[in-house]
Amino acid sequence: MSSPHERDFDSFRALLSAWKGAYVCAVHSYVGVKTAEGTRLLYGRILLEPSLTGINETPFIFSTEHIVAGRFVKSAAVDIAALIVKAKAGEMDGLDDVVSLAAETSGSFSSYFAPIYHPFISDGPRLPSLLIRGIAKHNLLVTSGDSRQLDWEMRAADVPFDALDELLEHCGLPTLTQIGDSTTLEIIARSPGAIGLTSTIDGDEAIIECRAAKALDVSKLRLGYRILQKGQQTVRASITGDTFQWRDEADLKIASHRISVGKAAMLQAFLSYDRISLHHWWVTDPKKHLNPRHAIHQVFDQDLELLRRMLLTPETDKQYAFEGAVSTLLSLLGFSVVNYGRIPKLQKGPDIIVLTPLGHVGIIECTVGLLNENDKLAKLVQRTKLIQAKLTDAGYGYLQLQSAIVTPLSRDEVAVDLETAGEHGIAVICKEDIEGMLKQVGLPPNADRMFEEAKRLVPSSQPSLFQR
Repeated sequence: MSSPHERDFDSFRALLSAWKGAYVCAVHSYVGVKTAEGTRLLYGRILLEPSLTGINETPFIFSTEHIVAGRFVKSAAVDIAALIVKAKAGEMDGLDDVVSLAAETSGSFSSYFAPIYHPFISDGPRLPSLLIRGIAKHNLLVTSGDSRQLDWEMRAADVPFDALDELLEHCGLPTLTQIGDSTTLEIIARSPGAIGLTSTIDGDEAIIECRAAKALDVSKLRLGYRILQKGQQTVRASITGDTFQWRDEADLKIASHRISVGKAAMLQAFLSYDRISLHHWWVTDPKKHLNPRHAIHQVFDQDLELLRRMLLTPETDKQYAFEGAVSTLLSLLGFSVVNYGRIPKLQKGPDIIVLTPLGHVGIIECTVGLLNENDKLAKLVQRTKLIQAKLTDAGYGYLQLQSAIVTPLSRDEVAVDLETAGEHGIAVICKEDIEGMLKQVGLPPNADRMFEEAKRLVPSSQPSLFQR
């Protein structure tokens, strides 16, 4: 019987073979440490792409006494089998030579196959990933001194970087906190097909755009959908891709399919290939309001521009304005909201308390700066414990609580405090998460689903951006 390690590689290889030939390039990114045995990976990533569109093909290389990094694109036909064989040995191609993971103390590597999404990602088109883990991150870094020494070394380079985190970010890789405990090599495969985000409902017709790698057999593509009509039975159907009129655009093929939807304001579309799901997406009519709270808000802020500005570029001396904007956003998304932070005699409590329709409770602090300014994280932990105790005493101990801190800064800008937040189970809602929440305002509000999604924003499961 094969080992779990062998099965992970076999499963990844089998899944990608279902859409053989779909990938036109592989983006290699890595940061490694020079050791007596050669360059050893701190973090390496091979990102398989079905299109070159939007990808920066300019190679990057960096080297100091102890650190090496690189990013380059192999744009010829991708030999996936060869990539997987090398990865099984903990190796990937670098710009000058092969770079590899240092094995664990047992002399082997561990692996993890994620068939739907990379562990850092929870939405969007399918993103199957194979992760190979080696020696502990700490054990690799201490071979060259502590991280402060490495940071100072990089500041003296011909092309200087302030810290390892900045170098990792430049290569499109997770920060040291996001990496976790182990050194890692991963192969990530973007979905070979997706539903276009410009898909829309116009009047009584849905226009759904499908995008696919040129190598795909369009007869194996299937567009499924369900039409949601208020007070009527849901309509479900599907159609195969060989009935579409496809056109070539760069290295993709694109088709739009029209579906009669009557008076429906929303449709859910599903794209699959050879019975393997690739993407699902909500298609809406921008002229019809699916969220009455949004409709009311538009009387005062038609395109959410004022709210967006207050959330993403707040003035540093106007904390209350930011708190008010966060409260408004959460209300638009379906939460019941109380903004205690704006009531002078109640400011010893949390900034915001929210409840979902099922009664689950969010305890929220807001900051326009770093997460732990003025001991905000410690105060949030204490306030959460007090609320939990009170709910238990009152007979509501079964309700779920989630503490969160909201900041207009990006995840990388607050990286220094992420570990502390993660240790206490605090969800960190940053600029990129706020932008995603703003996009959901026009959809039917579902606060309970968003409450569950917030749990994924606890830093131990932080997503990183897969830069193109």
